[in-house]
Amino acid sequence: MKSLITFILATITLAACHDSRKLTPAPETIFDDNGLHVITSFHNDRTRTISVLYGNDKALAHASQEQFAHTPGVATRGVPTPGVATPGEVFKLVTWDLKQNPLWFGSNINGGLQTVETVTVSAGESGPAISYVLENPTQKNGKNAVSSNAERISFIFAQRASVFP
Repeated sequence: MKSLITFILATITLAACHDSRKLTPAPETIFDDNGLHVITSFHNDRTRTISVLYGNDKALAHASQEQFAHTPGVATRGVPTPGVATPGEVFKLVTWDLKQNPLWFGSNINGGLQTVETVTVSAGESGPAISYVLENPTQKNGKNAVSSNAERISFIFAQRASVFP
C-alpha cells in the first residue's frame, strides 16, 4: 500500500512538472526576411502599429549615408553617386499590429502582419526605374490609409539606418 501511494505521488509530481503551455508565435505574425538586413524600426501610437524596414546590402549602404537625401536621381554608370538610388536596391517595409505582451505588464509586441511594402530599384533606359508593390494580407480598410505610391516611396527612401553598437 505504501509503494502504491508513493507511485501515485511520484506520478502526480512528474505530471505537474510538465508545462504544456509553451508559447509559439502565431503564423500570422511571422515575416521571412530572406537574408535582408534590418535598416530601422519605428512604431505609431496613433494607429497602434510597429514597422521594420529591411533592405539588401545596397539599400543598407545607401540608408547609412546620412548627409545626402536618398532620391531616385540619375547615377553615373558604374560609379555610386551619394544620395542617388542605384539599381539592385531592395527595400521592404513590414508593418504589424501592436498588441499587449501577455508575459510583461505594460509592454507591447507585434501582432498580426498588416502590410509588406516592397520598393525595388532596377536599371532603366534613362536612369533607375523604381517599382512599388503593396501586399496587404489583412485587407484592413481605413485603419492605416496608404497614400500615393510616390509618397510611400519617398517615405521609405527618407528612412535613415539605425546605428547599432
